Amino acid sequence: MEISVIASGSNGNCCMVEGKDTAVLVDAGKSGREIESRMDELGKSMENVKAILLTHSHHDHISGAGIISRKYNIPLYLTNEVYSEAKFNLRGIKRKSFSLSKEFRIGSLKIKPVPTSHNVSSCGFVIGKFGIFTDTGIVTQQMEAEIPKLNSILLESNHDIDMLINGPYPSFLKQWILSEQGHLSNIDASSIIQKKGKNLSLVLLGHLSGNNNTIEIASNTFTALVKRKVEYAVCSRDRISGKWKV
Repeated sequence: MEISVIASGSNGNCCMVEGKDTAVLVDAGKSGREIESRMDELGKSMENVKAILLTHSHHDHISGAGIISRKYNIPLYLTNEVYSEAKFNLRGIKRKSFSLSKEFRIGSLKIKPVPTSHNVSSCGFVIGKFGIFTDTGIVTQQMEAEIPKLNSILLESNHDIDMLINGPYPSFLKQWILSEQGHLSNIDASSIIQKKGKNLSLVLLGHLSGNNNTIEIASNTFTALVKRKVEYAVCSRDRISGKWKV
C-alpha cells in the first residue's frame, strides 16, 4: 500500500491511499485545482481514484470534494450526519453512506470508520493497517483499540500547548481547542504513539496549526516522548509532504 500526503494542516487536508488495484482520497480540503496540481507533482492521477472518504464537514476537509466528485464522477463516502451538515457544498454528487465502526470495502481496500471526538460528527479511518485520525480532542476508546493493530498512522499533532495558551487566540477559542471536542496537542499525539504504537513502522504527524505549532516543536516533542526507533515525518502545511510505501 502507498500513502501520499497531498495536504495536511488546519488550512486544508487530503491524503491518497493506494492498494493493489484501488486508490481513495481521505478528505479533499483544498480547491479541486490545487489537489490536482499536487497530485500531478506526486505523479498521481485522479483517474485512479475510486472514492473520496470524508471524515467530517469542516471546510478544510471538504472544500474540493464536491468539485472533484462532479468532475470525475467519483463517489463521496460519508455518514448521513456529515452529509446533512455539508450538503449545501455537496450538491450533485454521487453519495455513498456508511455507518461508524462498520467495515466496508472499496476494491481491494478494507476500510473501517473509527469515531473521533470533535465539535461536529466526525471519524477517522483504518484502511488495511494504516490509520488516519485528525480533528479529535481526545484519543477515543475506539482509536486506542485500533492503534496497536496498525503498522502506519497519520495522527493529528495540532498544537504546542504553551504556544496556544500564550498566543493571540481569544480565550473561548483556546478553551475549545484544548477541550475534548477540539484538537490533539503534540504531547497527546506523541504520548499515544509511545503508549499504544509499538507495532508502528511509520508515523506521520499532521494537521498542524499555523499559529500554535511548528514542525520543529512537533518533531522535538515526538523524539522526547517516543522512546524507540520508528520512521516519522511531520507533515507540511504548505506543500505536499511526500509518499510512503507501507
